[in-house]
Order: sequence, then C-alpha cells, then structure tokens
Amino acid sequence: MSAIDEFEEAREDLEALLIEVLGSVFSEEAMPVWDDALPPGPIVSSRLAIHDEVDDSYTMVEVRTSAIVARVLASRMLLTADPGPDDLLDAVGELGNIAGGNVKSLLRHSCRLSLPLAEMTDDAAAPDVDGVTVRAAVLGQVVELTVHLAGDIEGLTWPGSASEEVVETPA
Repeated sequence: MSAIDEFEEAREDLEALLIEVLGSVFSEEAMPVWDDALPPGPIVSSRLAIHDEVDDSYTMVEVRTSAIVARVLASRMLLTADPGPDDLLDAVGELGNIAGGNVKSLLRHSCRLSLPLAEMTDDAAAPDVDGVTVRAAVLGQVVELTVHLAGDIEGLTWPGSASEEVVETPA
C-alpha cells in the first residue's frame, strides 16, 4: 500500500483527530466541513515533518487557518486581548505541534517529529500536494489539516539539533 493510500484510508481518523484537537484547544465545539474553503485574506499556517528513519521518508503535516482563528487562539493561549503577529505564529505553531503529535501517534508511531514552522501568507489556495486534506469548523471558521509525503523539508528543525554553541550570559 502506498503512503497516499494509507492517508486516504485514515481520512476519517484524521478528520476525527482534527475535530478533537480543535475542540480541546479552543474549548469550543468543532465540526467537520467538506466544501468550505479558507476565506480570502491572511492565512496562518504551521508545518511539521515526521521522519521515518527506517525508510528515510518524511510525512508532512500542515495546519492552515485564517488570521481570525489565529488571533482568537493566540488571545486564549496567551491571555492577551491584542496578540501581535508573532503571537499568531506561535499559537498556530503550537496548534500544528499538537496536531502533528496526534498524526504521528496515528500513522507513524516510532518516528521523529520536527519542530513546527509557522508563517503568515496572503494565499488561501490549498497546497498542491499528493495527500489528504480534512477540514473542520470552529467558531464559524475553517481549519485545514493536510497530510502528505514531503518532498521539501527545508527550514524545519528537529528537537535536539540546536547548535552546541555555548551561550555566555553577563555576570
């Protein structure tokens, strides 16, 4: 079975995973949506890779949502009424980390998960990848979870791979 077939076979589980993660993180009801797309405007996304060292393959996990959802999430996570752009990236990065950890538990048990890389763009178009995308709505807004084989893991970092340089602190 190919990885794409595996992702397709796990579609319902991925959808349930997204709904559960959103419900937990937002403390709000989340529900599946099929035809709804992300709204136009700024999109905040997070991507992580799951590395299977046995066959040296990478599974990419991407979470994308509107800046509106990111702002609400950041406000709740950071207990601030006016989160800045970095706060939105941190919040969606953490949402991606939670979703990525759950996808890893579902599909790639003994593999290694990268740290999340979050960014904000003006492009609401879904990534053109061979994989599975599921969507759910929370607070009336769409959140997408895409799982696919990774061709490009550039920019991602891995826990424990930070520079070994000694940081000197002033006395």
